[in-house]
Amino acid sequence: MATQKGVRYNPEHMRLSALLLLNSLLLGDLRSDAVDRLLAGYRAGLPGGTPGPGCALGVIQNGRFVYQTAFGLADLETGAALNAATLFNVASMSKQFTAAALFFLVEQGKVRLTDSVRRFVPELPAYADAITIQDLLHHTSGLRDMHPLLEISGRQNETLDAAANLKMLAAQSALNFPPGTDYEYSNADYQLLGLIIERVSGGSLAAFAEAHIFRPAGMTHSEFQGGARPPGEHATGYTSDGKRFRQAGPPPLGAGDGGLYTTVEDLLLWDQKFYDTTAAGRRFVEFMEKRSRIRSGERIDYASGLTVRWYRGLKTVGHNGVLPGYQSDLTRYPSQHLTVVCLCNRGDVDAARVGLQVASVYLGTHLSPLRRGSAAVDYPASGFPRIDGVWESRQGFLMRAWSGVDGLSIQADEEPIKLFPLNRRQLFADDAGSRLVLTRLASDRIQLAWDYTRPEVYHRVAAVMPRQSELSVYAGDYHSTDAGARWRLVAEAGKLLITTAAGWRIPLEAAGSDRFMVGPWSLDFVRRADGGVARLELHRARLWRLEFERE
Repeated sequence: MATQKGVRYNPEHMRLSALLLLNSLLLGDLRSDAVDRLLAGYRAGLPGGTPGPGCALGVIQNGRFVYQTAFGLADLETGAALNAATLFNVASMSKQFTAAALFFLVEQGKVRLTDSVRRFVPELPAYADAITIQDLLHHTSGLRDMHPLLEISGRQNETLDAAANLKMLAAQSALNFPPGTDYEYSNADYQLLGLIIERVSGGSLAAFAEAHIFRPAGMTHSEFQGGARPPGEHATGYTSDGKRFRQAGPPPLGAGDGGLYTTVEDLLLWDQKFYDTTAAGRRFVEFMEKRSRIRSGERIDYASGLTVRWYRGLKTVGHNGVLPGYQSDLTRYPSQHLTVVCLCNRGDVDAARVGLQVASVYLGTHLSPLRRGSAAVDYPASGFPRIDGVWESRQGFLMRAWSGVDGLSIQADEEPIKLFPLNRRQLFADDAGSRLVLTRLASDRIQLAWDYTRPEVYHRVAAVMPRQSELSVYAGDYHSTDAGARWRLVAEAGKLLITTAAGWRIPLEAAGSDRFMVGPWSLDFVRRADGGVARLELHRARLWRLEFERE
């Protein structure tokens, strides 16, 4: 038998190779079919089959697409269909590209991570002297987020440009916490990074990213807003009330915290940069994926525009994005050389959840199995009902817990979560394969943690509730200079309500002595020495202890 390059032909090897290839193709088809079934509900549009917006999705493995699809309309008025080349506003998924742009300035020696932010943005108050570039990069600055400030003032539908954002940020009288001492995600951090890149480079963030990221990578359909390239076909964003889709308002005007338009096809090229084994490539990946520590030494999950976590035994690196009308997610599983990208122009689809479900199909047996709950634990007879009540995290966030016949419900944000016994000390809830575990540490302490993320310990609040006759002591007019907001609190029909000139009538729920809750907000009333109410402090994610003075 003839040989080629010294290799003898072996029919058994040929048959084995053909069998392996056939198995690979069959497995690929099975996985594709499973993902098709998973996405079927999203393809349907509205009840009755009315076409709607949709998503573009790609699964990348070993540098190529192993699955790719797009469904729905890019624009309901024109009827243009979505495809893999459609540009989506990816919202906060943009942050990794802002961080990458900063990397090149650091490499050039024009910016140091230890530099004070005020070296580049002197408009900020003196408290920003202690904030470093690294604090911005890892969300350890303590800066307040602009979005909840706008929400509290009733201006959540406004779109502010970079100058207006900076003016509002510079007007803040306080930080959420001293720089470097804690972690709290804030869009203000990356708004400032975008501004710093522009001031140092002498041009726009769009131009700098084009020259240093997009053009070298061949990403010809990616651009920060404000760039010079002629726009391609953009997907219009839509919200839904379950009955019809409505066009969302214009996205924010700033770039840095968001503002990137890109495609599924271009993100394949971006993904390849994280497997570059050259010296420069290794420096880039280390910069992007190195998690930070706060001053206590505790490591946080956030790196440089990317979150580094674990999912069922596998390391994940990624970031999502959420805006009215848009959802996006890119998550990488480095050990399996697998990445899932999901870009949607409908706000009712959780792109991160969809991406996790799709990844689970492809990762299969590489994922550690989830532990099943304990059928032997009788919930009513267990000690879990004693968890009922109000709990407070070390940052001052409140959470309410209450028992049902078979499990515990908790609410610290907009929607309650139902948990069930995992064993005699723990309760759990699964969401798209990601697990939340509540651990009972003591009678007055519990711990909450999503899969391998930073755990949060809560302490029980002594819930001495005010009587209805005592609610009038809180009534009156309050204003916040930092938020530009004015509220009137009224005691009415046994309830305390927030009212505003814009028509708000929001009832508050008592959570203890001088403490109330509403959704993700908690309100603490601070008294004067004579017992009267001096002010209230509003506390919520990304905006800690915002003061409202009583008039």
